[in-house]
Amino acid sequence: MINLIRNELMKIFQKKASWVYMIIIVLAVLIGGIVYQRINAEPNENWREELQMQNQQLEKDVEGLPEGEKQWAQQQIDQNQKYLDEDINPNEKTNWHFMNEVVVGVGSLVTLFVVIVCSANVSAEFSDGTIKQLLIRPHRRWAVLLSKYIAVIIYAILLVLTLIVSGYLIGLILFGNGAFDTKIFEMGIEGQQEAVVGTQYLLKTLYFLPGLLVIMTIAFMLSTLFKSQALAVGIGIFVLFFSSSIGGILIVLAGKYEWVKFLIFPHLDLTIYTLQDTILDDITLPISLAILAVYYAIFLVITFVFFQKRDISI
Repeated sequence: MINLIRNELMKIFQKKASWVYMIIIVLAVLIGGIVYQRINAEPNENWREELQMQNQQLEKDVEGLPEGEKQWAQQQIDQNQKYLDEDINPNEKTNWHFMNEVVVGVGSLVTLFVVIVCSANVSAEFSDGTIKQLLIRPHRRWAVLLSKYIAVIIYAILLVLTLIVSGYLIGLILFGNGAFDTKIFEMGIEGQQEAVVGTQYLLKTLYFLPGLLVIMTIAFMLSTLFKSQALAVGIGIFVLFFSSSIGGILIVLAGKYEWVKFLIFPHLDLTIYTLQDTILDDITLPISLAILAVYYAIFLVITFVFFQKRDISI
C-alpha cells in the first residue's frame, strides 16, 4: 500500500499544475497582505482619546440627524464604547489579525484546487488510457483506489500547510508578531462577538477541514463515475460553487421545512460556529459533524462499490 501511495503522489507532483497551485496560494496570500496593509490605517497609540472624541461629537450631532442616520450614529457610539470598555484597539493589525481576516478567505482557493485535483484523479486514468495497466498489477481494485484517495488527502494537507505557513510568514513580515491572545470583536448573526484573535483563527482553520474533506470526497467520487476528465472536473467545480450558493438559501428555508436541516449543504461551512453556537435554529456543531459523517460514509461507499464493479475496457 505504501508503494501505491508513493506512486500516486509521484503522479500528482509530476504535473506542473500541482506546483502551480501552491505558488498561486502563496501569491494570493501576499497580494491579500499588501491590500490589507494599504486599506487599513496605521495603528494609533492615542486610539482611546480618538474614540472618546468621536463619541462626544456623535452625541452632540445625534439629536439633529434624521431617524435613519440617528440609528447609525447610536450604533457607532455603542460600538466605540465597547472598544473602550474592553480595551480593544480597533486599528491594531498584526500577523494574527491578518491570518484571521484574510488568510482564512484564501482557503477557498485551497478547496478549489483540491476539487480540481480530485476530480481528475481517476478520470484522467481513463482519459489517458492508463487504467488497464494500473489494474492488471497484483493489487486489489479497492487498494488501488484507496491509495489514490490517500494521496489526494496528503496533497490537500500540503495545500493547507502551504496556506498556513505562507500566511504566518507574510503576516510576520508585513505586520509584525502580535500577541496571540489579543481581544477582538467579530460580527455574527447575533451582533458583535468578543473573541481572541489567535484562537479565532485556529478555530476557523479547524472547522474548515471537515467541509474540505467532504467536498474533496465528492470530487473524488465524481472522478470514479465519469471517464471524461473534463466532465469530471467541470461537474466537480460546479458542485463546489453550487454548494456555497445554495447553503444560504437552505438556511432560510430551514425555518419552514424541517427536512432541510439534514441536507448536506448548510453544514459544509462549519466556520460559522466560531461566532455562534447553533445554526438553523437548533443545529449544533456535533449534529453538523454527525450529518457530514453520514454523507461522507455514503460518498465513500458509492465510490468504492462503483469502482469495484466498473468495466475498465477502453
